[in-house]
Amino acid sequence: MYDDILVPTDGRDNTERAIEEAVGLAVAHDATLHALYVINSAQVAPGIDFDDLEPIGEEAVGHVASRAEAAGVEDVRTTVQHGLRHRAILEYADEADVDLIVMGRNRGLERFLRKSVSDQVAESASRPVLVVE
Repeated sequence: MYDDILVPTDGRDNTERAIEEAVGLAVAHDATLHALYVINSAQVAPGIDFDDLEPIGEEAVGHVASRAEAAGVEDVRTTVQHGLRHRAILEYADEADVDLIVMGRNRGLERFLRKSVSDQVAESASRPVLVVE
């Protein structure tokens, strides 16, 4: 049913359950797992270089790859890119032609101030989105 599964990660704890779900689905469907970290260009403070943030992203997608490989996923692809998070996730999903996007949801107070990235992706995606609480 799923050949390619995308799990965006920001390296925070709230993505752990989404990573676990995505890895489990990739194992069950013998799917390729795509791990994506987006350096949010809208939130980079003045004086901070994008290159300074790339190791954080590499560590986050590396964590996903390690978990997936330990579970037996044979094809794991990791990507770190720049952009607005929800747009970058949607663009990656379209370009990689993934069958499913698996995301965690941030349950912090900021959800009252603006839509979460997972909400924005779920509302705009042209493919199924599984939001893991």
